[in-house]
Amino acid sequence: MKVKECILSAAKQLGIGDDIEEYFNADSTLGEADALCLLRCFNLVENELALDYLPLFCEDTLESGTGAVFFSELSQAAVRIVKVMDERGEELPFTLFPEYLKTQAGKLVIRYTYTPKEKGVEDESSFVLYASVRLFAYGIAAEYALANGLFEEAAVWDKKYKDAIAAAYRSRKAKKIQSRRWA
Repeated sequence: MKVKECILSAAKQLGIGDDIEEYFNADSTLGEADALCLLRCFNLVENELALDYLPLFCEDTLESGTGAVFFSELSQAAVRIVKVMDERGEELPFTLFPEYLKTQAGKLVIRYTYTPKEKGVEDESSFVLYASVRLFAYGIAAEYALANGLFEEAAVWDKKYKDAIAAAYRSRKAKKIQSRRWA
């Protein structure tokens, strides 16, 4: 999903869609300030979703001679290390330090959650599943209204945003807990 698509959807819902669309088509500079504000709002919403609601997962394969893997070596900005595995897929114990993690030496597969990089208007969102254009549009609209001092409007958009997040949670695969028999 394109960042521009999310911003345009939010702008239309906020009633400023024509100005933003003209700005994106380079027909006018009238909507420049609003477009930049909406882009900042998109980045805030994407970051909030990744950190608080729908984490983004990444898996990197690295070689370590000492067992120390610096977080700067990972392809994304790690938030939480989920697990570390060897090349056979067996889980390995690890210890976290401020700048690196320590485990056994060798070829390692590290699974972790990450925070997305800041996006531009022409970029793709880091979310592929669970988050829709509508969800982003509601979040962007809430952030935009709040940034512009429209507190009542922000509350309405925030409610819609939180409801859309709840719907995205429901669409995730449910975990099953086996029933137990009691004697």
